[in-house]
Amino acid sequence: MAGQQAPELREQLRQRLSSELGGAAQLVSVERSADQSVKGVAVCSGRILSFVLDAEQERLRTLPMFELLQRRFA
Repeated sequence: MAGQQAPELREQLRQRLSSELGGAAQLVSVERSADQSVKGVAVCSGRILSFVLDAEQERLRTLPMFELLQRRFA
């Protein structure tokens, strides 16, 4: 993903998160770090999560930060 324009990178990350997490994803922030990994925050399927994409291994790691719960009252 090196050398790509920011909109292309954001779209590829959004698609990858959507496919791996099984729902529509929206990126809140994206930042490329000095080691060429990409870090950010996304919202997907009622969850707010942080993610890191390792550029060398193409490995995506996510960490839930907050999950919205839907409660049903009888």
